[in-house]
Amino acid sequence: MKFVNSFLILLSCLFSFTYAGFASSVTNTTDYVIFPHYKLEDIKKLPIISCKDDSDCPSYSNRCAFDVEIDAGVCDINAYCNKFNGCVALLSSFDSHKSSSLIIDSFQTPNDQKDVNISKCKSDSDCFTNICKQGVCLVDDSDPVYNCIIAEIGVHQSHVNCGKAANQLCYDHEDCISNQCFDVCDSNYYNHASDASSLTISKIMGIMLFLILSFILV
Repeated sequence: MKFVNSFLILLSCLFSFTYAGFASSVTNTTDYVIFPHYKLEDIKKLPIISCKDDSDCPSYSNRCAFDVEIDAGVCDINAYCNKFNGCVALLSSFDSHKSSSLIIDSFQTPNDQKDVNISKCKSDSDCFTNICKQGVCLVDDSDPVYNCIIAEIGVHQSHVNCGKAANQLCYDHEDCISNQCFDVCDSNYYNHASDASSLTISKIMGIMLFLILSFILV
């Protein structure tokens, strides 16, 4: 009996230690949630959670993305990760123009074209990339920033999609969350899959028209 009691006490202590460790790894603010011990792969493994409204979603979600046409919604995320800081999930209240304690946007050089209202850094610690120069957060090519969002709507087809954030070095469109690579990732999202589908449909229509004209001329 004493052994059982001792085992239960030990088990309870281990559980408390594990829970405390997890709790200490998550930092909450009104604008973002920091996961300092998370890696990109951990964000990719986050569960897809169905929802009807924002109240159904966990603290790291920025909204319930609901599609009325299919009567289904999923809890969306907007997370950024790198090796230096771990990961951070931006909430709907996050404003990149006003946030000075966490500046996500980064650029290749201080002279890159950018929004004039973007927050200016004062020290490296202000930047998610940990590089501040002339008031601008710069990209760390050795530690790129990745952006993760929920792709598609609907519990059965949704998944966490991650790619390099804007202005990070890239080699292919698929490297970027925006699906646009021009030496660096562009900030505007482009769906190459839809473009490819449209091209395929155009080819099919062209073949059908050719066959119809051939039949008429014969």
